[in-house]
Amino acid sequence: MKIFGHELVGFPKVLAVLVVVLLVASGLCGLQFVASSGGNGSLEGILIPLGILELIAMALSAAGIVVVLVMWGLHALFDRFAEGSELDARKPFNDKDGTKHDEER
Repeated sequence: MKIFGHELVGFPKVLAVLVVVLLVASGLCGLQFVASSGGNGSLEGILIPLGILELIAMALSAAGIVVVLVMWGLHALFDRFAEGSELDARKPFNDKDGTKHDEER
């Protein structure tokens, strides 16, 4: 999934999907409120079950956002304090073997 030219994977992708679900469900809930406030009783048969589904989608996506943010934070902490993590492999100029790298390429 690309947003603003950046490829989203992992936690950011899940977070973006959950935020979109929350925003769409909230917007539909507001639209439904406006439609039902007009006093038209013929739409209530379909609007009530749809409203329940919207509220469920909003609650699940809000809970999912909290869970993803907590998991993302725990993952970042684990990566930071884990010994021999992949972060060491991405730092080529932080060697401890004392060799010098050829910078004229």
